[in-house]
Amino acid sequence: MCGVIGIISGSPIVGDLLLGLMSLQHRGQDAAGIAVFTGNELYVKKGKGLVADVFHEIPAINGTIGVGHTRYPTAGSNAANSAHPFVLHPLAVVHNGNITNYLEVKKTLTNGALESLESNTDAEILSRILAHEYALSGDIFHAVEHIMTMLTGSFSVIVALPQGILAFRDPFGFRPLVIGKKNGSYCVASETVAFETLGYKRLRDVHPGEAVFIDNRLMLTSKIIKERPFAHCMFEWVYFARPDSFIDNRSVNKARMKLGYLLAKRWKIPIDVVIPVPDSARPAAIIFAETLGVKHREGLIKNRYIGRTFIMPTQRERELSVRMKLNPIMSSIQNRRVAVLDDSIVRGTTSRKIVQLLRDAGAKEVHYISTCPPIRNPCHYGIDFPTKEELIASEKTNEEICKEIGADSVTYQTIEDLKEACKIDALCMACLDGKYPSPISQSQMEVLAEQRLCERKE
Repeated sequence: MCGVIGIISGSPIVGDLLLGLMSLQHRGQDAAGIAVFTGNELYVKKGKGLVADVFHEIPAINGTIGVGHTRYPTAGSNAANSAHPFVLHPLAVVHNGNITNYLEVKKTLTNGALESLESNTDAEILSRILAHEYALSGDIFHAVEHIMTMLTGSFSVIVALPQGILAFRDPFGFRPLVIGKKNGSYCVASETVAFETLGYKRLRDVHPGEAVFIDNRLMLTSKIIKERPFAHCMFEWVYFARPDSFIDNRSVNKARMKLGYLLAKRWKIPIDVVIPVPDSARPAAIIFAETLGVKHREGLIKNRYIGRTFIMPTQRERELSVRMKLNPIMSSIQNRRVAVLDDSIVRGTTSRKIVQLLRDAGAKEVHYISTCPPIRNPCHYGIDFPTKEELIASEKTNEEICKEIGADSVTYQTIEDLKEACKIDALCMACLDGKYPSPISQSQMEVLAEQRLCERKE
């Protein structure tokens, strides 16, 4: 679930590239990097940490074509050599997604004529295949066609070349990718929030299975290379994307508000106050309270200097981060029956800590509400929960989950209402219903899970 951005302009872009990356920081906290062309010369800087950690100042370069990346690891360790962009001249590549057959392809690459890999990420494998095919054919669309034939899983990719910017999206459209335009420049990014920051107007989404090339004359050429039934990740609307973004022409904020409204229509338990778990659940909590005619209050204050706990790489880091991240407002909670809305319940780590915080602050009752249905299956398309065992809902009933996290009740969104809120005809809900849109075998899932568990320890 990384953040990717690419800009091509008639004037220097490095400042805008970094500002755009900062607006996509919520999509990845592990590493950041940019690659910028000035003619045929390429400036590259990347490293571990937030954008502000890697870039203490704006580099003094005049490049007009470049890409940037914020990393959330779902394949590969959090080592410095896993940071993007990957550079294989003349290409600089940034990737958001998860290649489900990358371990099989990796064996082919390392045993073949191509160079040994420098990292254990799927992004490098994709980059090497793309660079190899482009070098052979000289046709960038042909190279993308080879990628879509050879690789399975999710990928939204932006590539900088001396001649322009290439962007393409996997045939199912799992991960978002959108194009913006302003006078004299184009921007391609994971989310439209980057456009508002930089003054771009949203032009359109890159379609599933489409490749788009914008050359030095700012001429846009596109080609639908391979299509499958649309399967956009539902977790973007529930949790990952910023509420001020549009994804596939749907407002994230409106989707989250609708999630709260639909939960309220089913609610039966008497409560005194509704509080959100900041920040993703706030739109749903506001509408939930309004629909019921119950008070909405801020009951948990977020430490802005702690990152998103869900995307921390280890369980230990997640537990420590929850403890440091949230602090209760006792006046909103004490002696009240509290309904707390969260975007999702994945492992139960955050939920259990929040319930205890509210109890310690004097709540009479704590009713935990998830805007997402129960997550019962691993994700292999870009969200970092690769095993069933780490998912609290994989084997437990609602009553068992309620006891596990210490709440008085636990309520989940329904799959039908999730579809209604997102207003998207075809969502990927494999983590909810076990129906994986892209071909993936049980043995592949087991190998990927084992590999990911090993990488987390590195």
